Order: sequence, then structure tokens, then C-alpha cells
Amino acid sequence: MSKIESLLERVIEENKVRVDLVEYIRFRGVDARLYAVKSPGRRLDTYLVDTWESREIACKPEVVGEEFLELNFRASFKVAKIVLSLLEERKPLVILHILRASKGYMFHRALKHLGIPFREVSVRVKYEEESYRDHVERKPKVVYRDFRDLPGENLILLIADTVATGLSAVAALREIHEELSERGGAIAQLVLYGFLSEKGLEKVREYAESIGVDKIYAFALQDLTPLAYNNYDMPLYGPDESYWTAYGKLKYLGAVVGLETFKEMFLQYAPGMDQPGDWSERQPRLFNGYDYEQGDIRRHLEKSLSMLRSLLEITRRAPWFSSEIEEIYVRRIEELKKAIMKYS
Repeated sequence: MSKIESLLERVIEENKVRVDLVEYIRFRGVDARLYAVKSPGRRLDTYLVDTWESREIACKPEVVGEEFLELNFRASFKVAKIVLSLLEERKPLVILHILRASKGYMFHRALKHLGIPFREVSVRVKYEEESYRDHVERKPKVVYRDFRDLPGENLILLIADTVATGLSAVAALREIHEELSERGGAIAQLVLYGFLSEKGLEKVREYAESIGVDKIYAFALQDLTPLAYNNYDMPLYGPDESYWTAYGKLKYLGAVVGLETFKEMFLQYAPGMDQPGDWSERQPRLFNGYDYEQGDIRRHLEKSLSMLRSLLEITRRAPWFSSEIEEIYVRRIEELKKAIMKYS
């Protein structure tokens, strides 16, 4: 066994990375790995989708701007073919955009490219105060809605968004459910796509089942993530930086992930780093419901750099820390510095 293989095994064991909870599914004609997550949920089918593009996004916070959108489009284009194979063709497909961030997943563009008919509706959900890396105390509030294209019949609803606590998704779902009920329709099938946490997915599942959704499909990019103490960070594995900051104690987190996916990410991903990052600010432009505005890319890069430096110091205390893992941090830090220079 090589040194890297031995290190990888130790990291999986000590961070409780759950590679045993997934089953590989062969899906022909798509350049992506697909895993089914073993789950007792009767109405929920959870899949992990690993593409090269989403792997770059998850491991490299320096990926921003037009490159970020292009990678998201290519990932969505691949996954859309899998998603469409599971849906009822006779029911209308509606995409619910949760503004400002969700359009960055580019799933709507992928469907257009594939020639798939669908409708689009929008909701903007805001936390009452600044919420970067802190959803512990704050609650989401719907501040904008556009349901002009919503049909008054039973439909398939697709949400491409980052689901951390699940509170924003539930707030958006509640809004559209109430509108649909008034029009005599309902959500027959719900599809979630994006970076998804276990906690957030469970919250959405509970609400969706309570309003009578027949079937829920969840397509998590790369892994089904744990959720950090701050209810924001969604790491692949590693120390919980927010827990360390609060209590000065090490707490390790581990995702549900396919072994081959984990191997592919292992030498690129800095332990403890939030995989989706500040999704809104990684985008060059954002639709807020009324107009377009620029994403604060430099802000995302600078905060990611600060987070990486903090994580490196924390991770040095871990028994599985090694020179190979330090090299990953150093590489990501250097790439972030280069990216910041471009946005100076």
C-alpha cells in the first residue's frame, strides 16, 4: 500500500467519511459517476453525481466568474440527462429559481440547450441580517416572487440551489405551494439539484411530504455533505472551523460520498473547506428579481483565503495531518492569491 493510499484510509476512518452508504449505478451515455444513497425514506431517492466540472468547483474556491458559470453549465448538461430519465413526461416541468444564487447552477440553460420545454418562476429569500457563514440564529424571509408562468395543475418542480439548513428552500416551497393550491394545482414530483447537506435535505423532505409531494429526487453534486456548527459550511471532510472558533475544540466532519469520488478529490480538496463557498458572490452577475447586479467575487476570494489559512492552522493539530495535506492547503492558498490579483 502506498503512502497516499494509507493516508486516505486513515482520513476516511478518523473523519467518519461514509463511503459505505452508497451504491454505484451505471448510467450509459453520460460522462459522470452516479451513486444511489442507501436511505430508508419511502418517497425520497437520493443520488450523488460526480462530474469533473463540479469537482473543480467543490475543490477550488478560486474558480469564479465566467469559468464558474461555464463549469456549472457543463455539469448541469450532463446531469440533466439523468434527471429527465426519471420524470413523468406528461406533467409540466417548472423550475423554481431561488434568487439571487440559484441561476448560477445553470440548469435552466442546460434544459434549453437540450430542447426540453419548461416554465420558470422565481422567489427571493433573504435572511433578515447579513448571513455569510452564520445561519445559526437567522430566519429566511420571502421578499420577492414572480409566479406569472406558474400553471394551475399538478406539476414537476425543480430547484437547482445550494441547500444548507434547508430553511430557504422550505420558505420558497411554502410560497409556491400556497399559490398552487389557490390555482387548483399541486407539486407531484420535486427535484433538488446542487450542493446538498444531509440536514437540509431532511428538512426539505419533511416539508415536501407534509404537503403531499408524491416523489422527491435529490441530486447532490459530489457528496451529501455534513453541516458545520455555524449551519453554513458544507465540507467534504475535515475540522469544523466554526466549532473550533466557538469552543477551541476539534470536531471532525465527514460526508456521504462514493469512494472513487473521494479518491479523485482527495489531493485537490483542503480539509474543512466549504465546497459551494459563497455561491452568489462567485458569479459575475446576479438577477435580484428587478435588475442585474455584480457578484462580489473579490469578497468571496478574500474570505476563502482567510478561511483556508485558519483551517491550515487548525488541521495541523489533527493526528492525520501530513506534508501531503499541507501541500494541498499551500496550493489552494497560492491559487487564491493569484485570483485576487486578477480582481484587484
